[in-house]
Amino acid sequence: MNECSNPPVGQPAKAAARPPWSGWRGSGSILVVDDDDSIRSVVARTVTRLGFKVNQASDGRQAVAQFESDPGLHSLVLLDYKLPGMDGSEVLSRLRRARPDARVILMSGLSREEALEEFTDLGVSGFLQKPFTLEMLVAELRAALDS
Repeated sequence: MNECSNPPVGQPAKAAARPPWSGWRGSGSILVVDDDDSIRSVVARTVTRLGFKVNQASDGRQAVAQFESDPGLHSLVLLDYKLPGMDGSEVLSRLRRARPDARVILMSGLSREEALEEFTDLGVSGFLQKPFTLEMLVAELRAALDS
């Protein structure tokens, strides 16, 4: 008996199941803010593949400067909870002053409850607990942007 998982010769292989996010595409610009170069780079590449233009910031001051220079540019901000110099809550507060309806997804290694406790009155659009998967990222983007 052949235990091989390949289909018999002459029969087509079954198509791999497509992930639910694979057909979703976005548009507009997203600001990715994270002091970890590798996380920021991976998230930026992924978001670009989904159809977005991406700007990046490695700290809070840089993020605020980019956002304040054109508050209407970014459809969404992916914001790390802990940043050097200016933490995420201060950054979000400044973003809210520049554009009260800005959509922001918070990223953190802390649990959702721990991280959002500090952001209760600042209104975030979503949360990603690090490490997160591509599916989780897309789900949060869709939820924040499709609402």
